[in-house]
Amino acid sequence: MSITSIQKIFMEQKKIDINFIKKNLNLQAWINFLSGFTFLLPVITLLYTYVGLSIPQIILIANVWSIVVFLFDLPTSIFADIVGRKKALFIAVLCNLLAAMTIVFFPHYWWFIVASFFGWLYFAFWNSTGQAFLEENLRYIGEEKTFGKAIGHLMSLETIAGVVVALAVSWIIKRLWQEHWYRVLAILDTIFAFIIVVITIKLKEIHPIQAKLLGIKKILLTSYTTTKNTIRNILMNKNMRVFMIYRSLANHVAFLAIISLPLRVKAWMDPWLAGILWIISTMAIFIANKYAYKLWERWTYNRVWVFSTIAQAVLLIVVAFLLKSWIAITVIMVLFNFAEGLWMPAWNHVLMWQTKWIAVATTRSIIFTVFALYTTIGKQILARFPVEYALIGLGVFIILVNIVLWRKILKLKQ
Repeated sequence: MSITSIQKIFMEQKKIDINFIKKNLNLQAWINFLSGFTFLLPVITLLYTYVGLSIPQIILIANVWSIVVFLFDLPTSIFADIVGRKKALFIAVLCNLLAAMTIVFFPHYWWFIVASFFGWLYFAFWNSTGQAFLEENLRYIGEEKTFGKAIGHLMSLETIAGVVVALAVSWIIKRLWQEHWYRVLAILDTIFAFIIVVITIKLKEIHPIQAKLLGIKKILLTSYTTTKNTIRNILMNKNMRVFMIYRSLANHVAFLAIISLPLRVKAWMDPWLAGILWIISTMAIFIANKYAYKLWERWTYNRVWVFSTIAQAVLLIVVAFLLKSWIAITVIMVLFNFAEGLWMPAWNHVLMWQTKWIAVATTRSIIFTVFALYTTIGKQILARFPVEYALIGLGVFIILVNIVLWRKILKLKQ
């Protein structure tokens, strides 16, 4: 019996209750909101510099993300498509809890890498699956067209939480800078991570798939077939190839985001200001996430995506000449984050239309796998150059990519 047949039988036997779906959506909103209460994340690079790590070491820890995504994003999404969304989401939040606990007990270089591994394994399990779970719930109540608005709302909830967190972080650092300030933040992260685990348990599968009915051999065969068909769809479809290439090459690989806080501290910024400045930067993302769907509807998602990547490229070049001023770096980061808040939901919506809502999690993971490989290589190469040269080179490269591909991106199905 195929997975599709099992799903159809299940749907015929039990009519989806709208209240049941709305409960899922409400719980997911709470999870997104509480996931914004990551107290150490806004200043994690400050912790790295506090314990004496260099920029190349910080980049190496950051690259754990792209390595994990490269190795696990596709398998985790297949797991979610085959075994069920809730199981994948539960494993995700459990990894998040392990990451927080690791930093509490072992705040050292190699353990930072372990914590980063668990943290980004959480991302790998949650990233594609969380959005697919949202789309799936909306589709069953006939509101799939509101996906762009809904995903923007979830992102804005995280941003609101981030504002509260930033205020608390600044207060804690100012009061405990000469003590174990980072341990207090890590303990708070652990508490909220545990709460998220408890809430995730309450989610319900829309069409649970019983692995025992299929058998491990059938699951593996279905996984292979799903992956093969999805890869073929990407490689044989000209538009999907363009989408995948642009998604990787037009991205800033988070280089500036990783080094911005160490750069500001080096430019004589007081460390306790990190939380306050985080509020300003995240408010830019909040505004973009919460209200930019109106811009997308009027100007199209494709144009917003292209505009945002070009804007970020220009900002990368500009900030390279202003590294001696932490105020200038902060202003650039605010503008940079606003552009980030525009294109993140935009590219996802473009992807939905390209896939026709079929095997969304697996498709997104394949694209993310390619992106992760590019990001890993990109950050390591950039780390070998002086910061200003790396920023200018990255900005110029993104502009060149847009010169070649922007017309093709605008022609993608909307």
